This record gives sequence, structure tokens and C-alpha cells, in this order.
Amino acid sequence: MELQSDIQETDYKLIMELQYNFPISERPYLEIGRRLGITEDEVIFRIKNLIDKEVIKRIGMYVNFRSKGMVGALVASNIKTSNLDSFRRMALGIREITHNFVRDHPRFNVWFVIKDYTREELSERVNEILKKVECNDYVILFSKKNLKLSVKYNVIEGVSMSGDDELTPEHIPTAEEIGINNELLKQLSYPLPLSSKPFKDLADKISISEENLIDLVLRLRKLHVIKDYGATINGEKIGIKENAMVLINSDDLEKGCINIATNVKEATHVVLREADKEWDYLCYAMIHGKDKRVISQAARKIVSITSAKSYMTLYSMDNLKPGVVI
Repeated sequence: MELQSDIQETDYKLIMELQYNFPISERPYLEIGRRLGITEDEVIFRIKNLIDKEVIKRIGMYVNFRSKGMVGALVASNIKTSNLDSFRRMALGIREITHNFVRDHPRFNVWFVIKDYTREELSERVNEILKKVECNDYVILFSKKNLKLSVKYNVIEGVSMSGDDELTPEHIPTAEEIGINNELLKQLSYPLPLSSKPFKDLADKISISEENLIDLVLRLRKLHVIKDYGATINGEKIGIKENAMVLINSDDLEKGCINIATNVKEATHVVLREADKEWDYLCYAMIHGKDKRVISQAARKIVSITSAKSYMTLYSMDNLKPGVVI
């Protein structure tokens, strides 16, 4: 992929290391610097510069919402064009809405992800939200199985690309099952300090030892309670300007989803869903790329390995809310 004019080649290599090989250790930035042949101070300086340029959103981790005892759903909704701006402004103030896109579906133009503590509460919340924009035509697609979540970008090839060991197990333990409190998970979800000993700084804040914190983070990562520890990247700033949702209808949806999660590294999210009303497309995958060509290539691979009876590739036309995770 052609490099962005204001980003140096060393920065691209740094972005890859921060996404795919972030060390959970006392001096992570020092280790990364040694791999790249630069100093720890230069690593930190370059990260701060990339944050200022909005290329890196943060250094940290994603806490799996199921470890907080929450449920999630994708909502496909038919919102009048005249009400889109009102919905956008309202969604910006709802923390539980984590992604919100206008997509090129012939009926449902707005697709958003929302979380709550039960399916009943989530359904009520969706109804309340959409009623405010005069929308009564929608489908709630509950997450039945989250098979993969790995939002990483191969900035050299210009396409999303998951790392190794990214498949999500069926059971994600809650904070209570692990023996920690939700407040600790909340603290761990904040950005990691940009200092020579970031885990010590965080450990001091939550009153545990640096060694114990590192051990805990490694344990939570192994349990898939935390994911994607490292850099969260703003794809558009590095040329990843397109994203599409691939929806699959097949005779064996679960097997199809497993095949995607296992064999299509370009897929960042792979979810088996259940609908609250009649809806045939229940296997979902997300792909990001520099152009529609690379997305189309990955979509064809998905269709082939799932023996899809039918499928849809829905491209994003507008991002109504910057992505967040809770």
C-alpha cells in the first residue's frame, strides 16, 4: 500500500509492532524499540506524535463485554433520511451504542451495535431509542456466539488482518467468576500510560504490585477477557478507507461462522446471531480495506468456504459515531 505522505516508514513498522506484538512486560516500549533499532524515548515520542495525528486512538486493551455480564446486538433499522441527523446526535450521547453506520442495504439504512445487561432490557432500550426518530421498522440481531474479535490492520497490505490465536471461546468468565471486581476491569480498560514503566504507573493507581498486575493481564488475555492489547488504530488515517459487513445465509450457519473465523484472517468480527423476527442472514463478518477490491476478494473467500445460499456485502456510506468499546 502507498505510504501516507506525513507518516514515515519507521512509523508504519511501529504501528505493526504495537498492534501485533505488544509486550506485556515491565518495559514494553523498550522492547519494541530494540526490535526496530530505535530508543525507548523515540518509541514513546513517535507514539505521541501518531496520537496527535489521530492515527493511533490509544494504547490499551478491549475488555470483552461478556466479562461484565452484558449482552450485545446488532440492530438493522430503517430511519428516515430527514431523521438521520437527530439519530446521530442522540447516539453520540449513548455510551452503550458502540458502532453506528449508514450502510447500502435497500431497506435498512442504519446499522448500530448496542449492549445492555439482558436481552429484555436491550430490546426495550432499542424500542425507546428508535421511537424518538419515528422508526418502527427494525430487526434486532442478538449475539449468539462471538467467534472472533480482532480489529487490527496490516498497514503494509492495506487490509484488516487478525493475529494468531484470535478465536474467541464460547464461555468468557465474568469478573465475579475470576474473583476480581468490575471496577478493576474498568481501570484496565483505560489507556495505558506512555511512560517507561506503564504497568507500574497503572499498578500504583489501583494499589497492586507491578508484578501482580502483569500476571493478571497475562491471565485475563489467556481467558479472552481482554483482547487486542496494544494500539487501536484509526484506519482512515492510514488509508484503510472502506469497510463492509458480509452477511451469510447457509444451511449450517454455525459451521460457516467457524470456517470464517478460522480461515479468513481479513475478518475482524465474526458473529453468529439470533433475530427477534424473521431474518435469514445470521452469520456476520466485518472486513476493512484500502479499497473495495480487497474487501471483495475477502468476501468471495467467505462465500466460498461457507457454501452460502445467498449473501450480502454491505459497505459503509457514513460513520455516525466513532467506534468505542465498553
